[in-house]
Amino acid sequence: MTDSDREHGELFEEAGVFLGYFEDIPDGRQVGKVRYPLREVLLLCLLAVLSGAETFTDIANFGNRKLSFLRRFRPFAGGTPSHDHLGDILATLDAEAFQRCFVAWVASLTGVATEVIAIDGKTVRRSKGAKAAIHMVSAFAARQRLVLGQVKVGEKANEIVAIPHLLKVLAIEGAIVTIDAMGCQRAIAQQIVDQKADYVLALKGNQSALRDDVSLFVTEQKAKQYADTAISRHETVDGDHGR
Repeated sequence: MTDSDREHGELFEEAGVFLGYFEDIPDGRQVGKVRYPLREVLLLCLLAVLSGAETFTDIANFGNRKLSFLRRFRPFAGGTPSHDHLGDILATLDAEAFQRCFVAWVASLTGVATEVIAIDGKTVRRSKGAKAAIHMVSAFAARQRLVLGQVKVGEKANEIVAIPHLLKVLAIEGAIVTIDAMGCQRAIAQQIVDQKADYVLALKGNQSALRDDVSLFVTEQKAKQYADTAISRHETVDGDHGR
């Protein structure tokens, strides 16, 4: 077997694994009118994005240029969809079901259960204008530098509602989940524990009573040199963004 044959075999196997995670995602299109099977569309999107595609137009162009390559994996008897048709197909998918499938696939690649998962809310760049700015809550695998999942929220205040929804679709057992002060809520902390993970939640001055209690506890323990408390320490240095 040549190196090329071995590489082709590995790619074929990986494509099969990827599609396997999406077997149960429903396709709402009328069966008799389906020209582009959903599995082929998903595979097209995966390979195009891995090759640098960022828009539907990029994906459609990739499909046109690489059709012979794509046919190594699936028949693609009807070719590949245009960018407009591609957008229409993806718009019919159940977003929550797709996210569950995608997160499960990513988790299988990263082994994320032993890692740190950082949950953070951001305003999408250049989204401010005539319409309301777009806010996203993302779960980020710190060591792998990989986004595991995202939830769009109407405004920043809705992050409190979005965080439990995002946690629900993630396999976080054994992980350490970090969230800024926005997520410092009893229900969120309890959900993380219920999903068999640990948490590190930030505290700010506007949560004065809890912050004061924690500060007093830490001060007292330091003064006693942690004589009656079991502790462990770990320090890392990451130069990115001043961390």
